[in-house]
Amino acid sequence: MSKTTTIKPLCPCCFKAFSTSIVLDDNINTSSSSNNNDDDEGSFNFGSICGTCEPSQVERALATKAASDTSVPPIQWLLTPQEINDATQSILAETKCNLDEIASIPLSDVTFENTLAKLICPPNYKTNPQIAACKFLQHCSTDAQLREAASSAGEQFAKSRVEGRMRKDVYERVVAFSKTEECRQLGEYERHFVGAALQDFERAGLALSEEDGKELQRLLEEDSRVCSEYGKNLGSDTTKLFFTPEELKGCTEDFIQERLGKDVEGKCTITLKYPDIIPIGQTCEVAETRRLVSEAREGVNAYKNNLDLVAEGVQLRK
Repeated sequence: MSKTTTIKPLCPCCFKAFSTSIVLDDNINTSSSSNNNDDDEGSFNFGSICGTCEPSQVERALATKAASDTSVPPIQWLLTPQEINDATQSILAETKCNLDEIASIPLSDVTFENTLAKLICPPNYKTNPQIAACKFLQHCSTDAQLREAASSAGEQFAKSRVEGRMRKDVYERVVAFSKTEECRQLGEYERHFVGAALQDFERAGLALSEEDGKELQRLLEEDSRVCSEYGKNLGSDTTKLFFTPEELKGCTEDFIQERLGKDVEGKCTITLKYPDIIPIGQTCEVAETRRLVSEAREGVNAYKNNLDLVAEGVQLRK
């Protein structure tokens, strides 16, 4: 009789060992296991792995493998505020150096490789996976210090991007290249990037007068600040609501039990994070509960000063 295989979540220790085996290209055969564990996962035996738990090694192991294996996602998640800050400063320095190199090229010597290609590839903002590694944890980390460091990184990257788009010396090289015979001979794919780069610079105001360009840069930097603060308020929100299981009637038993008694005996702790509020909005049968959650999320006191930031952002973008 065939055995039904159940895919179970692995404990952090097994993840650690598995990630290490990926990096070392180990191929541990389950049949050699001393405990003859029947629950095989591919060619790796997880049966007798568990030891001291260190989940951060999972990310580090996969990141190391990503350096030489394109099948592994290329993002190394930075796990301390210092790592985030160091990586941020390194990326900012590389970005400035990259733009300075383009700006140093004589207008008569511009080519696709020494101008446009440098704007397409890292450390360019849109194509550098390490930028995501530095700033994304502001949206999901449970560590307040990590969220703060990632938020600061996001603010610095946004400011750097605005400054880069205002580099008239770089814009002049792109314009010069766009008028060359080499540009006219480019394929459709490469020509797209030439047009997109020109459009990006011109939207940043480089076709404006010097006075208007400076005003636009000020507005863009203010807009970037407002957006960053808005996101930071969402990520750092600590609002908690407390409901009895009866007040969550209609929600699944698993949903209720996972939140019951976490902070208040006999009551479920509900935050304003999506895993909490979406099931309530979709399945809770108690109208008053839905109203209280909606009011906490959308009322005048929700997420600190986010309503004021929205109003400020609208004014900046007029």
